Amino acid sequence: MKRLALLMIFTQLCILGVTGQDVRFTLSAPDVVEIGQTFRVVFTLNAMGENFRGPDFKGFNVVSGPNISQSSSFQFINGKMHQEYTQSYTYLIHASMEGTFEIKPATVVVSGKTYQTQSFKIQVVNSGKSQARQPQAPTSTSRPSQSTSPTEPIDDFKDIPKDDIFIKAYVSKPNPYVGEQTVVTYKLFTKVPLSNIRINNLGTFPGFWSQDLIKTDKLQQSTVIINGEEYVTAEIKKTALFGLKPGTMTLPAMEMECTAAIVKKRRRTVTGDPFFDSFFNDAFFNSGYEQVERKVYSNPLKINVKPLPSEGKPGGFANAVGNFNLSAELDRNEIKVNDAINLRLKISGTGNLDVIEAPLVNFPTEFDTYEPKVTSNINTSAAGVAGSKTFEYLIIPRTAGTYTIQPIAFSFFNPATGKYTTTSTPEFTIIVAKGDASSQSVAYSGVNQQDLKYIGTDIHYIKLPPIPLRPSGVSFFASKLYYSLLLSLILSFVISFWIIKKIQRQRGDVGLMRLRKATAVATKRLKKARTFLHQSNQEAFYNEISAALWGYISDKFNIPLADLSMENVESKLTARAVNSETIRAFIETLNNCEFARFAPGNKTENMEQVYNQALSTISRIERELK
Repeated sequence: MKRLALLMIFTQLCILGVTGQDVRFTLSAPDVVEIGQTFRVVFTLNAMGENFRGPDFKGFNVVSGPNISQSSSFQFINGKMHQEYTQSYTYLIHASMEGTFEIKPATVVVSGKTYQTQSFKIQVVNSGKSQARQPQAPTSTSRPSQSTSPTEPIDDFKDIPKDDIFIKAYVSKPNPYVGEQTVVTYKLFTKVPLSNIRINNLGTFPGFWSQDLIKTDKLQQSTVIINGEEYVTAEIKKTALFGLKPGTMTLPAMEMECTAAIVKKRRRTVTGDPFFDSFFNDAFFNSGYEQVERKVYSNPLKINVKPLPSEGKPGGFANAVGNFNLSAELDRNEIKVNDAINLRLKISGTGNLDVIEAPLVNFPTEFDTYEPKVTSNINTSAAGVAGSKTFEYLIIPRTAGTYTIQPIAFSFFNPATGKYTTTSTPEFTIIVAKGDASSQSVAYSGVNQQDLKYIGTDIHYIKLPPIPLRPSGVSFFASKLYYSLLLSLILSFVISFWIIKKIQRQRGDVGLMRLRKATAVATKRLKKARTFLHQSNQEAFYNEISAALWGYISDKFNIPLADLSMENVESKLTARAVNSETIRAFIETLNNCEFARFAPGNKTENMEQVYNQALSTISRIERELK
């Protein structure tokens, strides 16, 4: 209880001491950095602040931040206590492009008042152009109305030791033969938590054929003790390599990026009192984690690829290196002519299976054979590459008899013994009986039916005469027929072009179009009037008859309807040499039309009479105008 009371009193004194001191808010950052460099920008406050707002860091990439840390120190001099309190906001910034960029002021609130730093410019230069400079002292201190003198920044973090994270590359056989399998493993060792692991350089293997052995993104982790330190380790890449040529090959280092969670430590508090020192320097209050980007490189590897020995090399050796077994299977040995059988050769074991080619098989000349169908069943594991490769031959005997397939040999070099090994299949005897002479097709139910051809259709006879022939050297091009057709096409084009232009001009002539359509329009109106006649619709009938007569004259002579009268109609028809009797009949029809609309009597007889007069008059005028 005594210690708790002292702690409460001490806390109140600290608050009073902090409140009474001058507030300083400063920025610490380098003024020149290189492209690709990651650096720190630290905002330092000598008081307890809140509502911190950092700048946007335009032109840079923010790796992490703001990371807040606090520290305090107490001193008793001549019986008086002096307390210093520091609060830091740290950013990790990555420079990605060249230029000069301005960091805008940051703000923080202390006891209800807002403080801000001054703006600061950072120059980003190409690698090799920057001068070595130390991060300068804080550039500014802000108060509500004026600034004060700067203070030195407090270093809140320690860099990761180089041996905290590293990649170790191993090779199972540093001196393999050409074609022999050797496994390269890249192991990650770390003492700190990692995230966002990115392998930028997957590793190139010049002079080797490679096969990845790890096919999962989830790393299998374990722990290991190195020099008394515990590391977490995981295999991040494992590859089987097969040398393509002899010589010393160098594998470049693998590059990996990751985000490391490192421990950050605050400055120790020294008050002179053992109780306060032990309380404030406790690991619970005095540590935290900071996310830092790291690049890690593995060690390069050298592999000396030895040439295969020439001593004892068999004649049928086809660069197979490893430990293999050969087996053969014939699906049947008694068949008829033109039936098909299947021979399967299977090579299994560990080694460079992908480069193994089909063994040489000597088939009887009476057999038709096809290219083998190759099936690979290759498995990859942590131990390396293993599996099998199958070659399937389709065989069709064409002649009856008893035939023998000699043993098939397969040679390979075994690195374990350093010697060549030859293995062979047993001898196969095939009995071929006579088949049905009328049958020309192949009877087979194996897996390669799509590869079969039919006898009698794979070879065609030469076509016999009569065959239509023509003299050599004679062609259609540049002949008389060629030029005649060419000239007719040109003439057809010219005539079509002239007709199209003529039609376009006629359609552009409004008067001509009205003249041509005058008779059609009048006929259409007369048909409509005929309908009204049958319906005994007098008003609509006489309107259509009048419109047909006046519209016909308007369209025929291109005269607006508003300008038409009995006089100019007579003058226009006379000018076109229309018979005077026809002109009088036309005018009389117009008058009868107007009179019939209002005259008493039999309306139906008047309508019929007017319709016949109109039709007869328009027909007579049309004939005389032509």
